[in-house]
Amino acid sequence: MRHPAIVVGVDGSRLIIPLDDEADTTISALFDRRGLHVFTGNSKGRVTVHRASDAQLVASFRVTQGAASTTAIKSMEFARRGDWFLVNSADRIIRVYNSTEVLACGIEGEPEPIQKLQDLVNKTMWKKCCFSGDGEYVCAGSSRQHALYIWDKTNGNLVKILHGTKGELLLDVVVSKV
Repeated sequence: MRHPAIVVGVDGSRLIIPLDDEADTTISALFDRRGLHVFTGNSKGRVTVHRASDAQLVASFRVTQGAASTTAIKSMEFARRGDWFLVNSADRIIRVYNSTEVLACGIEGEPEPIQKLQDLVNKTMWKKCCFSGDGEYVCAGSSRQHALYIWDKTNGNLVKILHGTKGELLLDVVVSKV
């Protein structure tokens, strides 16, 4: 049996976010910036959005590689400012979405990502991805080499690659609030 995401209130109440498919696991679950919705991503590439107050499904979509195939969700992250969130998937592409557009598309919608970010040369797999404090940049740490990649969110241009010392591995990426 798979275990669904559970929202625990400060009063001890529990709200179970239903699984999309009993045979699949939820890989990532997080609140939106205002705490009104719970976004979940699973290993079949499906992102679902549930209302945090009653776990009602309000939107869903699949992260697709091409015309039909889907890719597993590895992690998701919200920006501190704005309505953007990113999806780090197994196909080594970071997709940036607008949560307002996702909610407007509804259940089984097909929202287009604002940006698709990737390392075209090395085909790097991403260990951790996050937004900058102001939400204007996306920062990603590679899982195999000690390097940080920084992209401009508005146009998708790679701004900088920061390389660390050889032999060390990156575990986490956290950007300062300012």
